[in-house]
Amino acid sequence: NLNSSTNDEILEEIKKKKKDINFKNEVDEKISANKKKINKKDEIKLNKNNKDQLNKKNDNDKVENLTKNIEYITSNKNGDIFKIMAEFAKTNLDNKDILDLENVNGNIKTKEKNEILISSKYASYNHSSQNSKFYQNVKIVYENKVISCDNLDISISQNIAVGYDNVILEEGNSIMKAKKITMNLLTKDISINSKDKIELKIN
Repeated sequence: NLNSSTNDEILEEIKKKKKDINFKNEVDEKISANKKKINKKDEIKLNKNNKDQLNKKNDNDKVENLTKNIEYITSNKNGDIFKIMAEFAKTNLDNKDILDLENVNGNIKTKEKNEILISSKYASYNHSSQNSKFYQNVKIVYENKVISCDNLDISISQNIAVGYDNVILEEGNSIMKAKKITMNLLTKDISINSKDKIELKIN
């Protein structure tokens, strides 16, 4: 009977240990699962932080790419000086040679003729070719002439300025409308598209 009692006690002890082992395994599994959840949350948080940092870097790059109050001065072999100024400028994303300008003013000075004043809302300046494109609310003032248009292209190398789209030339008591106007920057001679021009006299 003593042996039988001892055997029962041993069996109970073994069963208890098995239960303890199973319980420990369950606890370990739960702890492991919780760790995975925590790690996943940390990973998501880390990815979010990385994304936020990347967006912040991109925003900083955009800000750093914007320059205020720029001025470029170029000249040709004849000694003519072309100055372009802008309140804001940034590098064009498609062409690194081009600067996109906003609130633009420019002037062209020659030795023998009066200077030409130019203004527009926007412009693109190619510092490699030194060509410029002015657009939106373009105005050119020269002597007693005031020319307004939607677009103005200037080629310093060819000494030509071409204004086009909704061109209006005011001179004295007359107003002339045309699709295109061309100015020789050396002689300041102006050629108006004679086919499309309409002349209005003001008394």
